[in-house]
Amino acid sequence: MKTYEPPVEILDAASLSRTLIVLCMIALFGLGALWRVTSGFRAISSEQARRISISQQPTSVPNTRLALASGGNTPLQQALAADGRVAIIAFTYAGCNGICAALGDEFQRLQQTIRERGLERDIRLISISFDPADSPAHLRKYARSLKADNALWQFASVPDSMQRRLLLATFGVVVLPAPLGQFQHNAALHIVTPEGKLVDIVDASDPNAALAEAENLALGKRRLSLAAS
Repeated sequence: MKTYEPPVEILDAASLSRTLIVLCMIALFGLGALWRVTSGFRAISSEQARRISISQQPTSVPNTRLALASGGNTPLQQALAADGRVAIIAFTYAGCNGICAALGDEFQRLQQTIRERGLERDIRLISISFDPADSPAHLRKYARSLKADNALWQFASVPDSMQRRLLLATFGVVVLPAPLGQFQHNAALHIVTPEGKLVDIVDASDPNAALAEAENLALGKRRLSLAAS
């Protein structure tokens, strides 16, 4: 007895060619989408892609009103412009017992390096708290514990919740509540010009790279000033 065998469909040359063209188009479309989301295959995560985007197209920081640990309130953009130095900004909070401790250590070392290299007139450090409970008094105590020089390293908080959310979103900082009044959050070093432009985001574990970028910006600013005089 012969078993039934279904007929085998044989594609002619034209059908095979059309199929290959469609498959190639799908592959190219997928590669194009991947190229866009990875900034030309240079990033493998959304965070890396965002950092590349910032370095290529600096973004303006919001004019958030800061409550300074040293007293008083000031809009961020005005504070940057009035000071005139390139700022390295980190987000933290006084009660943190995790990654903020490492950030504090890195800023202490940066403060010392800036002094040793005579860059106090060109670069400064700013720690901004995202904890609504951080009053100026809390931040002053925190600054003293880190031996921060207020002329070089300032501390501030953002009392207004809507402004705080906008500031965190602009800098790409994600903050999640955790038990015992703690927060889970990402950390990085943000380079901001006196004109209020966020120009680069550097790993918190690489403060030397952040300082080098800030110094390059400061030197470029100084050259422009000399050329204009």
